[in-house]
Amino acid sequence: MINNTTDIFPRRLKQARMMRGLSMEKLSRSLSPAVTRQSINKYEKGEMKPDSRVLIALARALGVKIDYFFRPFTVEVDKVEFRKMPGFTEKMAAVVKERVREELERYLEIEQLSDSSINFTLPRKDVKTIDEAKAVAHEIRNLLGLGNDGISNVIEVLEDNGIKVIELAEDNNFDGLSGYANGKIPLIVVNGNFSSERKRYTALHELGHLLLNTPADMPAKTVENICNIFASEMLLPSNVLTTKMGSNRHDISLSELTDIQRQFGISVDDIMLSLREQGVITERRYAGFQKKKSTMPDFRALVEKSRMELERSGRFARMVYRALADEVITFSKAAVLLNTSVDNIKSNLQLV
Repeated sequence: MINNTTDIFPRRLKQARMMRGLSMEKLSRSLSPAVTRQSINKYEKGEMKPDSRVLIALARALGVKIDYFFRPFTVEVDKVEFRKMPGFTEKMAAVVKERVREELERYLEIEQLSDSSINFTLPRKDVKTIDEAKAVAHEIRNLLGLGNDGISNVIEVLEDNGIKVIELAEDNNFDGLSGYANGKIPLIVVNGNFSSERKRYTALHELGHLLLNTPADMPAKTVENICNIFASEMLLPSNVLTTKMGSNRHDISLSELTDIQRQFGISVDDIMLSLREQGVITERRYAGFQKKKSTMPDFRALVEKSRMELERSGRFARMVYRALADEVITFSKAAVLLNTSVDNIKSNLQLV
């Protein structure tokens, strides 16, 4: 934790600039009074401090309050792993890390104020094979009391078990990340632009990264596949799928698949992958499905259509309103935490 104000301002300025996706040059051009790029560089290196007029201009340009620049750092998110596409650059990754840091600081602050901390107790397991990953998924489902039912809200379940889940609206080249903030706080980040099915799958894939200890020399592609199998098994256990679909199929109706999609919150594509992985359909049959998708746009649109309501967690908002109802925080603080107006907070509080 960094509490020295000499060190805080340079890092907060850089964090705010990166969260806005601005280069020093672009930030410089947006400021009035004028500030050179070289001066901003010196501010971020701690070699120079802005006067009050420049400080106000920086806050306005970066969309933050002045006290933001002097708020102590309470979260480090250096040890996290990204799941990303080739188009997701290191610069984009740096921006996401700073946004995650900001969101997590707010999350942990209100969790402490509302006395709502939850210990993370899910076990880590050594895994070398797909079958072992499936076995761990079944164990975790049992620990969570899920039985063979679908998971109504994946994010809520994870948060209720001590995992911090953050949604960020990011470039589609970013899928998710996982790791431990401050070395001990389990963290999962998912792209908030995704459909509910994809967010659920991504969150459980990242849970796999948190819980599955794979061999150090295992190829990255194999690790990803094991985490994919874990996510599929968490959403839709193999035994449930074969009970519903049978153990050997050739022709399958889209209606069958969409019914399962609605029940278990898993995409049609991922159901077909599971059917292939379990041998319910052949590789040739799966290839035919993929070919039909690639040559028939209308069919592809039906397959990839989301059929679930948008899934979000309400835990953060609940903690804010709890702290407000207990008079631990003010209306203004609640408005800042929820990024809304004081009037909106007052209308939503409705004490009973």
